[in-house]
Amino acid sequence: MYSAFKEFYNLLSQVDSVYHDAALKLGLTDSELDILYSLNEHGSGCNQSIFYKETGTTKSTINSAVRKMEQAGYLYLKPGTGRNTCVFLTEKGEELMKNTAHRLIAIENAIFESWSAEEQQIFMKLNRDFAAKFTEKTKTI
Repeated sequence: MYSAFKEFYNLLSQVDSVYHDAALKLGLTDSELDILYSLNEHGSGCNQSIFYKETGTTKSTINSAVRKMEQAGYLYLKPGTGRNTCVFLTEKGEELMKNTAHRLIAIENAIFESWSAEEQQIFMKLNRDFAAKFTEKTKTI
């Protein structure tokens, strides 16, 4: 089994590398792309804390990326409930999303939709199962 998981790890690394290269080609950092993906999923106005919770990126890296995107005119911030900060896309940010994250999401969807319904279900089931079990097992490390 070791070699199978070595290959799995290599595949994960390859996919991460492709996302990194795509971000660079689109003029973004990895963190900026992560922020756009989260905003695509949760909508403009979501809490900034979602970005680091979902991506595994450090708070300081996310904060820096948000500030940079804010200064570039892609985002604006508003106080949320308690200590939360809500992040909104500007019109310029919506255009950035359309020209970057939405292009990658379209590629992901085209690949996923090229598989049969059974292949899609197997892919999702096995990935969900692995993620849940790996999360649970690594809690004791």
